[in-house]
Amino acid sequence: MQLPLSALTALETLVNPLLRKAVAQGGATAITWQKLQDTCVEIRVQPWGARLLLHVTADGLYFYRQGEDTPDAWMEATPQAYIKMATRPDAASVMFSPEVKVGGDTHKLELLQQLLSGLGLDAVELISRVTGPLPLAGLQAGFSQLTGFMQRFGGSAMQDAREYLDEESGLLPGQNSLHLLEDALEELRLDVDRLEARIRLQEQMVKKAGED
Repeated sequence: MQLPLSALTALETLVNPLLRKAVAQGGATAITWQKLQDTCVEIRVQPWGARLLLHVTADGLYFYRQGEDTPDAWMEATPQAYIKMATRPDAASVMFSPEVKVGGDTHKLELLQQLLSGLGLDAVELISRVTGPLPLAGLQAGFSQLTGFMQRFGGSAMQDAREYLDEESGLLPGQNSLHLLEDALEELRLDVDRLEARIRLQEQMVKKAGED
């Protein structure tokens, strides 16, 4: 499986503005970014069997589905593990846990993890950006399940909703994003129509691209 280019572009448009702002402020993020210049990391996503290359350049972080460069390091994990490593303050412990495999220059992987975790990425926004361009039936079913859950129990079940996302779906990290998650869940509950329209639009775009 290959991730669509639209998903990779969505990642870049989320991460790079935050990175440039942090680098402009100097400090640890700017130093880490300089150390990572011209680094290439191979990212393997299981169980999808997807593979992509992450390049650290003077302009930001860029994702490619293929390339001729030899990676300095590689990492293999599930989408859930990648989200944890990008958003949780204890991301280093996730990287070296049994759920993640690494190889090559692992020091550069540690620097990359430090760079990403220092950007203040929100797990909900990260999931939304990545899954938004994916017109998959499973994705739509997952959102329907989530919104149905919230509609049945209403606003009084916000804590239950958080536990549902964290424990049952395994997609979101724990306590550090709960206050952000509350706002995101409320937005999802009140604006389900907008989300469904977005999925339909992406499906139409893929269908049109296939016809061309």
